[in-house]
Amino acid sequence: MVYLARRLMGYLALTVLGLSCLIPVGCRPRVPAPPPPVVEAPPPEPVTPGPAPRLTQPGAAPRIAALLQQVNLRYDPAMSQEERDRDFAAKISLARRNLGLERIKAMRERSLDLINSNGGVISWEYFRGQKWPDGTPVGVTLVVPVWVPSGAKPVVTYTALAETWEEVALTKPRRAGLVYFAADLEDINNKNGYRPAEMVFEINSLHAPLAALLLEYIYREGVYDPDKRVPLLVVRGGEDTYAAAADSGPVQVDGLTFADETGGDLRATRVRQTYASLAEIHHGRHVKASNHRLGCALDINDFNFTGLVDGIPNQVSASLRHFNRDGMHQLDARNLPEWVFVAAKKVGYRIPQDWTYVRDTRDWPHFDCGTK
Repeated sequence: MVYLARRLMGYLALTVLGLSCLIPVGCRPRVPAPPPPVVEAPPPEPVTPGPAPRLTQPGAAPRIAALLQQVNLRYDPAMSQEERDRDFAAKISLARRNLGLERIKAMRERSLDLINSNGGVISWEYFRGQKWPDGTPVGVTLVVPVWVPSGAKPVVTYTALAETWEEVALTKPRRAGLVYFAADLEDINNKNGYRPAEMVFEINSLHAPLAALLLEYIYREGVYDPDKRVPLLVVRGGEDTYAAAADSGPVQVDGLTFADETGGDLRATRVRQTYASLAEIHHGRHVKASNHRLGCALDINDFNFTGLVDGIPNQVSASLRHFNRDGMHQLDARNLPEWVFVAAKKVGYRIPQDWTYVRDTRDWPHFDCGTK
């Protein structure tokens, strides 16, 4: 009996407790679990832009100086390849519209018209001192951002209307700008070790905004993707004959040599060459019909490395291997990768593939406004 009474009392207690939970006063309401904390993604890391392209004397050509500022490329955080390319295309359109260059070849036509109207000669030394109808000087000095290897050293260049580059190298008639000298192939190919620098060269003022866009685009790609950094050691614009100084003393520099002058085999031998001076590497003389004499052309990473078979880098090559641009860039980063030529074509430049030869095709890092 005692056992049954205790069992009955237990059931009654449970029943009362259960009933009490049906009454709001008698039990605690259930509180829903708090939502998980919101974890916000960190903001994109800021991007450090390079030095903006500019003129050394903006007051002499204020319209061009202002246009350079208008077409500066953007450096937005986390900017995708597509966004960068759209920005590049928009700035090209803006520059060409402001310059009145529906066709980039019009740059050459206007330059020749100005020379002919003044009874002058086709020479950069003469032409750079002329003025366009709005008073803008033809010749300007442009400064652009570039990537260079950690050990690269600036080299002053000189220019004149001279029959030989040796004359310029010996007399140093007029300072034209600068290039960079890098000797060690490991340093040249170590893209993570590159540092920002500035390139200085003379150019036609009509050409300056477009040249600035191409060169800043090459630089900006390396900001967003270190693997796309290209060491720009030489940029040549308006000139007749140019050279580094002959009194620099002997220099040594790494190059690559191949088994033949025409094949596509990328197997190369590394060679350290010795030259009597930097002038032997950095020099050039343009023929009368050259767009360089009008300031309407660019040579990028153009060197004179003698003693190498289809060497890297080479001024002009007839080999198949040089059209394997990305493969050559992997061997020696001084060779321009394919995307640089694609970008130049977007600006409107004539590139080596556009040239027609009588018996063969040749390749060199040359971009200009064309002749036809």
